[in-house]
Amino acid sequence: MAGTLIVSLDFELFWGMLDVCPLEDYQDNVLGGRRAIPRLLRLFREHDIHATWAAVGFLFAESKEEAQRYFPQNRPGYENPKLSPYPWFDRIGDNEDQAPCFFAPSLLKMVAQTQGQEIGSHTFCHYYCREKGQDVTAFRADMEAAKAIARDHGYDVTSVILPRNQTEPEYTEVLRQLGFTAYRDEENDWIHEKIHNHTLLRALRLMDVYLPLTGQGGYIPRNEGGIWNLTGSRMLKPIFKPLHGLERLKIHRVKAQMHHAAKHDLTFHLWWHPHNMGAMTQEYFDELEEIFAYYDELREKYGMRSLNMGEAARELNKGCK
Repeated sequence: MAGTLIVSLDFELFWGMLDVCPLEDYQDNVLGGRRAIPRLLRLFREHDIHATWAAVGFLFAESKEEAQRYFPQNRPGYENPKLSPYPWFDRIGDNEDQAPCFFAPSLLKMVAQTQGQEIGSHTFCHYYCREKGQDVTAFRADMEAAKAIARDHGYDVTSVILPRNQTEPEYTEVLRQLGFTAYRDEENDWIHEKIHNHTLLRALRLMDVYLPLTGQGGYIPRNEGGIWNLTGSRMLKPIFKPLHGLERLKIHRVKAQMHHAAKHDLTFHLWWHPHNMGAMTQEYFDELEEIFAYYDELREKYGMRSLNMGEAARELNKGCK
């Protein structure tokens, strides 16, 4: 496959932040991310960027009552109760207007109507595959619910992004059995493979945002028993104010990785969350403008393409025949 840029977004609103911070501390970011989506779609159209929007299943619901109809009987029994989103339904509003940090059917329709954009799954309840207390049976029930609510809203989801890119082989097999054709695995680099101290891991990953600690990130996708592993190459981190002076290094790092992939016919997978754009929104768009303008140059010089995850999987499957 020729040099390929894959873009994916973890579309989760506040469901992915429940165990991180209080809603009142982060709702401005979530709401700012919502407001940024129409502009982001215009930017994608301008540069012909195809992207996968992996949505938490709750986001499809028109009402709280509708979301609850899809709740699986077998839910993740996390040892850490803060990880479960289900108790939140006792404290949020009834629909998108009343609870814009939790429901988004109007935004999903807007995305789906934009050329090149794919609706994918981010599990039903923002499911964590490596947390203690859950198991593969509960995961299957969650993914069946995710498929069902998406299908009933007219979306045939075949690409999946698991929260925090957590998966195990038996979970990937469930995805394959349920008809998913592509998923995004976590970065395949020495930091993830060799560093097990959490504090050191976080520090090295932060350094790698600005400095080339882990190489170029381009790869040839792997078929894992019928499902394609479209590994994430680089998360476009939100702008970190204490390190604001290093932003030029961050963008240079992304562009260098894109160039390497384009030149050597590899895949480069860039991803982020819409809520990352909820603060310092203009600065984030300035960076995306620069990255996608550079993609235009790489397309002209090397024939690099932009594919969403579903398109990449279909093309890869054709190449296997």
